[in-house]
Amino acid sequence: MGQRSTLRLMKIAVIGAAGGVGRHVASQLGQAGHEVRALVRTQEQADMLSLHGANPIMGDLTGEWTHVLEGADAVVWAAGAGTSGNYQAIDGDALTKVADTLAQQGPRRLVVVSSMGVDRPEQMPPFLMQVLKVKAVSDAHVQQSGLDFTIVRPGGLSNGPGSGQISLGRQVQGGQIPREDVARVVVACLSEPGSFGQTFEIVGGQTPVGEAVASLPLSS
Repeated sequence: MGQRSTLRLMKIAVIGAAGGVGRHVASQLGQAGHEVRALVRTQEQADMLSLHGANPIMGDLTGEWTHVLEGADAVVWAAGAGTSGNYQAIDGDALTKVADTLAQQGPRRLVVVSSMGVDRPEQMPPFLMQVLKVKAVSDAHVQQSGLDFTIVRPGGLSNGPGSGQISLGRQVQGGQIPREDVARVVVACLSEPGSFGQTFEIVGGQTPVGEAVASLPLSS
């Protein structure tokens, strides 16, 4: 409900497809009829993504990964270092490298799943300070890349079922959001030109995802 009817089927590369948000993105895109190329590091991840209807592509962000881009119309970044703590290599350097590669060879459409508080890490829980500072640099690089980017900054992530309803804004009050609903926002942004060049935060709320995304771009 609320989503526009201009959706066209695309080939979409999902980086971080084996993660919590990435799995939902791959699954939802597949269900919508898109062709999904999912970057994975292990056979176990490949088998899991295949069950979600994706075409798994073996690669590693710290090594060779660019073949996942072959024929892609758009790229979704849903990767993160997570509990490994290797923030600079993944959340920082790898995202920067992806943006540079897309700027050089395409595709030009990039949707990034980042984090709430990147622009105000001092207001966030102390354990998030390091990763948020790294993301601040890589998010800024994406914003200055010349790409048709969208940066989605969700609040605290949960594994519960999504409601399909969110609160969206440049800054929103802290809260949680199911990974399933973050994925819904990413999928909606891929077909919403108003999301080009936009950076915004999301948490669970009262507005249907399609309606919230269709309200973009945000007024300055």
